[in-house]
Amino acid sequence: MAITSERLRKMTPEQRANLHENARKRIDDGGRAIIELIESSGLPLSSGGMRLSDPVYQRMQEIVWSSEGKKAAVGATQAGRPALAGVEPLIVANLGDRYHPHNDGTKSAGGIVGELMRFLGYELAGHADMPAGSVAKTAALWRPKKG
Repeated sequence: MAITSERLRKMTPEQRANLHENARKRIDDGGRAIIELIESSGLPLSSGGMRLSDPVYQRMQEIVWSSEGKKAAVGATQAGRPALAGVEPLIVANLGDRYHPHNDGTKSAGGIVGELMRFLGYELAGHADMPAGSVAKTAALWRPKKG
């Protein structure tokens, strides 16, 4: 039986995650089309937030850790804004409406940015509101670690 958008909507998030994983294992045998259908649907692959194996999560990691993502995060921090404020426009431009708070997407993005900032030698300095028009409402502020 062919996988359709309607069938995807009727599946649980966990069933979609399982289908995605199976399709990934058969990428050259019809798997690519199934993966593209799942990813373009915007439907979650878990009911309890975002898994590390979720393609949206993995793409956010790539964006945040890219040279452009690093520059955007550090630039926002140097301007006194949350690091996520610098990176989120890149995430939105790439993922569109697949990036949203309903599947813990914004929380996951903040966590990924936190990993980056700690790696770059920053420490948590509080939280602040995101700029108007942002998908995330609040995010962490960072400062260079002292000595």
